[in-house]
Order: sequence, then C-alpha cells, then structure tokens
Amino acid sequence: MVRTRSTIEVLEDHLERRERGDIESDLEHNYPEEVVLLCEHGALKGRDAVRNSAKALAHQVPGARFQYAVKAVDSEHALLHWSAQSARANVDLGVDTFVIRDGRIVLQTVSYQLKHAPSGG
Repeated sequence: MVRTRSTIEVLEDHLERRERGDIESDLEHNYPEEVVLLCEHGALKGRDAVRNSAKALAHQVPGARFQYAVKAVDSEHALLHWSAQSARANVDLGVDTFVIRDGRIVLQTVSYQLKHAPSGG
C-alpha cells in the first residue's frame, strides 16, 4: 500500500519546487487537474489557473526572495503567511490557504498586495 503524503509534506514540497522556479513539476506532483484557485479574479479551476497565477506573481516580483512567517497545518488544511522582496516590488504580507487531500492541493486561496519599490533616481 502506498502511503499518502501528509499535509505538511505536500506544503513543503510545493514551496521547495516553487523556490527552484519549477512550476511544472509543482503542478504535476502537488495539484490534481481539477484544482480550484480562489483569488482576486474569482473561483478559477484547473492547473492552468494555478500556472497563470504563479507566472503573474513571478512577473510582479521578479527574482524575489520569499520568506515564510507562518506555516500552520491542521488535518487537511494549511495556512501560509509569506512576504517577497524584489527590485521591482514587494509583498509585505501574502496569505495562501490550502485544502490538501490524498496528497494533492485540491483548493488554494491566494491573497497579497503589491507595494512598488521606490525608483532609484
């Protein structure tokens, strides 16, 4: 019998793959095809929604350093408080929540506010 990964194992794997910039591997290993993403654009479905959200964030804060202030897990639920700093913009507080079932992220919420970095000139 194959052991299903725990919620924290999936969350940590997700973060490690994202830090490497490996979105496709993250999608393949950690998200089912029918994942639901809740964000400022509404309720979106499918891996393409997650892919597009990740690409948008990478464009908004290119080459960012991410820090994770809070990782809270209870059963199939996870909460992540994060921040990101780049030359173009910063995120002082981003909040993602996850529902993780059978070793996959079946629902993710994403919320953050960009703060543009001051121009150097």
